[in-house]
Amino acid sequence: MESKSTHFIFDGEKIIISPNLRPIVDFLQEIEKEIESFLGFNKKLESIRKQHLETLKLVEILAKKLKENSIDFSFTLSEQPASIADKLRLYRPIRSEMIVLFAYLETLIRLNFAYENKIDDGEKIRKLTLNQSVWKSFYNNFCLTENNPWGQQNLERLKHINAQDLKYLRNSLTHFFSVDKCLGVSYAILDTKSRKLEQKTNFKAKFISPEDLYEIIRGSALLMIKKWNDDCRKSLASNSIEFKERILTVNSLIKKSGPVIIKNKQVNI
Repeated sequence: MESKSTHFIFDGEKIIISPNLRPIVDFLQEIEKEIESFLGFNKKLESIRKQHLETLKLVEILAKKLKENSIDFSFTLSEQPASIADKLRLYRPIRSEMIVLFAYLETLIRLNFAYENKIDDGEKIRKLTLNQSVWKSFYNNFCLTENNPWGQQNLERLKHINAQDLKYLRNSLTHFFSVDKCLGVSYAILDTKSRKLEQKTNFKAKFISPEDLYEIIRGSALLMIKKWNDDCRKSLASNSIEFKERILTVNSLIKKSGPVIIKNKQVNI
């Protein structure tokens, strides 16, 4: 352990790390890419659909010009072009998005638990993090706090969403693919109406969108990284190995339990 460099410095924009800790950053970045792709899938399809309709209009104009100029041209399509646009209009899987986001959140909870308790046994961590105090502490200290950028921008809502609300919602979605009555799920496009309904019911009805949860989680990851940065700086200043022991435990957990993504070009069969 002594021979391994464990510098983990965050300046607010970029992270400067020792090569030994590269698996941690790679792991978090890969999750971030997957989440962003999943949440942005519908938007990309809608953009493609609109571009297809624009192309279709252009083809109609060109076909008209061919006819006006008596240019003989015939081509038979296997299906009507308009039907392609309909195929690209998909129902947004909002509950699935929330489940994926909660999986991301629980990954952060386990990484933080490994860091705080110096445990790199994945199965042991899984069992220990079922304890209410573990997830409640993370929700309160990293998610539902004014230090979280989302909390700073949503102070009124922050007052009325608690750790238990998030946990109930997580359980309802993952165990029954449903939504708990305490905290509802809404589309971001309905934010204005959701906020009005919350105010009119004095927050007896309250809602959260996948975009909300994603920002809460991103803020939590940021706070966790800032904590690692602060601890690293303190250890360096005091010549302590405390941070080294903690961060190497996280590194070890990811190496042992983190998924290995096999790409097509790596499979030579």
